[in-house]
Amino acid sequence: MSWGSPLAALAAADRALLLKINRSWTSPFLDAAMPVVTNLLKEHWFLYAAGPALLALWLWKGRKRALKVLVVAALAAGSSDFLAYHVIKPWAARPRPEYSVAAVDVRVPNGGRYGFPSNHAANSAAAAAVLSAAYPGGTLVFAALAGLVGYSRVYVGAHYPFDVLAGWLLGAALGWLWAALLLDHASASKKKRR
Repeated sequence: MSWGSPLAALAAADRALLLKINRSWTSPFLDAAMPVVTNLLKEHWFLYAAGPALLALWLWKGRKRALKVLVVAALAAGSSDFLAYHVIKPWAARPRPEYSVAAVDVRVPNGGRYGFPSNHAANSAAAAAVLSAAYPGGTLVFAALAGLVGYSRVYVGAHYPFDVLAGWLLGAALGWLWAALLLDHASASKKKRR
């Protein structure tokens, strides 16, 4: 059996879905919103106002537990970022859509020639996995936010869908691993029972 035809079919499906999301399933609202979602940490209003306010509120309400979760989430996101950017991207050397698909609309500047896996998807999935382990009641919200970040990367033309899927898988695996190693689930469940 030749692997050529299944891989070619996957590549064709990846390209077709990219073009659907990037060129067909668009609207003026999404054209304005998705670049903000994809670069939220670069938005001045979030970076200097909303983000610090939300972080301060969370740390104030959650105290030591919130600080511990924040540190574990940072470790998970940092390790996924390092692994994706410094190890997998140079090894895979898969060009971003703008370098391989002439018809893609690039809506934000991209950081580098290679796109597999998506660092944005990996980092958001890693953080979402840690937060979900620490606060299981918010799992759907955390997953939806990571999903939105990943979708935005395809919408703005920065990544193929499979780049994002690989990033989600990498980030989720690392997030759950860091959470399993460093978060004390037994004491959190005991506190709930009291």
